[in-house]
Order: sequence, then structure tokens, then C-alpha cells
Amino acid sequence: MIIHRYLIREVTGPFAAVSVVLVIVFMTYSLTVFLTDASQGLLSAGQIAALTLLKSVIALEVLLPIALYVAVMLGMGRLYNDSEMDALRAAGMGELQIVMPMLRLALILAILVGLLSAVVRPLAYRTLYTLKAEAEASSEIDRIKSGRFYSYSKSGRTVFIETTSGSLDKLQGVFVRTRNAEGLQVISARQGKFVAHVTNTHHELLLQDASVFKRTAQGRDVFAQFAQFAIRLPIKQPEPVTDRPKLMSTFDLASADGPRERAEFEGRLSNPISALLLAMLAVPLSRSRPRQGRYARMLVALIVYTLYYNLLDITRTNVQQGTMPTLAWVPGLLALAIIIWYVPWRAWLRRKPVKLHAPD
Repeated sequence: MIIHRYLIREVTGPFAAVSVVLVIVFMTYSLTVFLTDASQGLLSAGQIAALTLLKSVIALEVLLPIALYVAVMLGMGRLYNDSEMDALRAAGMGELQIVMPMLRLALILAILVGLLSAVVRPLAYRTLYTLKAEAEASSEIDRIKSGRFYSYSKSGRTVFIETTSGSLDKLQGVFVRTRNAEGLQVISARQGKFVAHVTNTHHELLLQDASVFKRTAQGRDVFAQFAQFAIRLPIKQPEPVTDRPKLMSTFDLASADGPRERAEFEGRLSNPISALLLAMLAVPLSRSRPRQGRYARMLVALIVYTLYYNLLDITRTNVQQGTMPTLAWVPGLLALAIIIWYVPWRAWLRRKPVKLHAPD
């Protein structure tokens, strides 16, 4: 039907524009977060690009429903503002004929969002966590810069290097302090050299003119000087990616009993349902009276959207903590409100005859 295609075209244009804007804004925000780690030498340029892309793919399951919600408000709002909707109704087009093209568009988006949530989301999160673990492991050498203190909590070691060369083959002013259960050890050297991957499990720090001071809880303190002194440093291995609920497949989540798994599973199911419900909610919200303005109800729509998603997030957190059994009631409440809004009860009240009783 030509009218249906016209209505869909009025919505798909703003949908594409809003989607692009939201994705760019989110990618910019994610990029600033990862650039903070990059400034500390934790991430390379390629890792930043990959992590930003993965975060954006994960966010599509939320960004696309927002884009369609706003697009329906913009497209339908323009039709009401330009009196085109009045012309369509005068031509005999009913409420169902207006809603059906929006419903088809929302169903297509809901299917896409469902695939993103059920299939793409766990794969993207697994790749994201794997890349971050590998980046943290590989950055132990790349992030070393002169004039900074570096602390390694697991070994209790603090390292300071006054000046370095680009390849770490010439170090000046090396200071290493180690504090653990055995006591305190301080090593200083005028110069040194870092040799990476001497074995599969260790690096090696070769120091020249090194001074070593060691204090133990029991026994005497020790001080010594060495013309050459070697320190073996263990190679940090990437931490294994554990089976967090975000990484589990949707099929495995469906058979899991834990509250965190249940919250993740119901959250994935709620994303396509929310996409469908918000699109249907935007149709009546876009209605405006003559001379009311194209964006008259946009503020109300944004408030409704914010309340819905905040309530959904709060309920998901309570389900994770075991204080609530399910979050299904949140989209159920929105669905009930939409059904009440769509039922023509106002028109029924207007048509209902009023009985007048004559005075006795």
C-alpha cells in the first residue's frame, strides 16, 4: 500500500540519522575511556580500535530501540504538525492502518535486536574480555617509561627507572623495592638492561654496579654490592576468561538456576520486547494538537523512556542480588499501559448515551 510505504519512509529516514548519531556519540565516549588506559601504556592503537568497536556492537541492542523510538516521534510528529495525519483520517484511514506499518517496522527491529542480544552479545563480550586480558599481559613491558613508579601488587615490587631507551636495552638509575612476607629488599643500580622473554616464563633485568639491601624479620640485615646482578621477572600470563553470565550462551542461561544467570537471561529477552513496546508507545505519544508544535511531546517521551529503562536496570540489579524473582513485570507493565492507551475507551465513553431523568 502506497500510504504504508510513505509512513515507513517518514520513519526510516530519522531512524537512520538518529542511529548514526547515537553510535558516534557512544563510540566517542568509549574511545575517551580507552584512551585513558592508552595514556598509561596499557593499550595499543589497534587494541583501542578493536575494543571500541566491540563495545559499540554490544551497545546496539540498546541504541537501536532508542533510535526507532525517537524516529517514530519525529516522523509521526511531523505528519501531525503539517496536518497530513488529519488528511489521511479524512480520506478514511483508520487507527489500525496507521499503526500497522509501524508495527511491521518494530517487529523487524525486534528480531534484529533479539539476534544481537542472544547471539552477538555473548560472543562480543568473550572477545572483549580476551582482548583486555591479553592487553594487560602484554603491557607490562610496553608501558614502562622513565621517571615513573610502577607497582606490581602480586609480587610486592615497585620499580623506578630514571631514563630509558626506546628498546629498554639501556637503563639509567634503576631502583627496585620488594616487600613481601620474607621482608624488605631494596636494589639500586647505576645502569642496566632489560631482556624480554629469556625463557617462556621469565624476563630478565641485568644490572651493573648494583647495591642490594635486604632486611628480614628474623636474622641480620644484609648489604652487598655487585658488579653485575640479574633479576628474573615472571612473564604475566593472560587471565583466563571465566564463565561469567555475560559470556554464557543464551541456551546455557535458560537452564541455569542462579540469580545472576536469570537476570542476564531475562535481560536479553527484554531487549527485543522493549524495542517493540517502545515503538508502539511512540505512536500515541507523537500525537499533537494543532499549533502545538512538532516537538511538543518529545520531552514527555524522553521522560517516559528514562523512567522505563531506569526501572528496568534497578529491577535487573535486584534480580541479580536475589531480592526480586523476575524483571518480566517491567515490560509487562509497559505493555499494559500501551494496551490501555490503544483501546478506544475514550471514544466509547463519548458515544455512551446519557440517561436524563425527569424530575418527579
